[in-house]
Amino acid sequence: MNVLLIIDPQIDFISGSLAVPGATEAMDFLTRWVEQHEQDYDAIVVTMDQHPADHCSFDRMGGPWPPHCVRYTYGAAIYPPLAEVLGRIKCSHRIPLLYIPKAMSQHRDSYSAFADTIPELLIAASRIDVAGLAGDYCVKSSIQDIRRQLSMTEIHPLDEGIAWIGTPEPLCPSASRQQK
Repeated sequence: MNVLLIIDPQIDFISGSLAVPGATEAMDFLTRWVEQHEQDYDAIVVTMDQHPADHCSFDRMGGPWPPHCVRYTYGAAIYPPLAEVLGRIKCSHRIPLLYIPKAMSQHRDSYSAFADTIPELLIAASRIDVAGLAGDYCVKSSIQDIRRQLSMTEIHPLDEGIAWIGTPEPLCPSASRQQK
């Protein structure tokens, strides 16, 4: 089973309070990728920060980041062009589409949605293609958690669909890198 995993494709990480350099280009690439390769996947999994307004990661609460992806705000929404494509896929019922909220507790931050639990769609995967934001935080942590729990699953970053806050680095050094 092939799964596309999309990490935090949210407005605040693209053009909002915690905009990642190159995020618009990465999410535009990913939107085209999904449109052109939807038939290659048996499922799509999307993670999303869904913070309370007083989340511990916010600078005003002593954390390192400006407030971002506050649940039920515009900044927490999925990038509109990608949301449109995902909505069409969801309505077609052709493949499962799973949305996973994360970092919802006021006192616990979580770069990955998979520290404690991996959903069945990912457990059943023989290959996981990964894209999203940001490569050096949430994408990297998600891959590390999946690798820790699913050692036999192939994980392939879609490099052009990943933007970084800092300097890009190999996410899966032993995997062949996806480029299109």
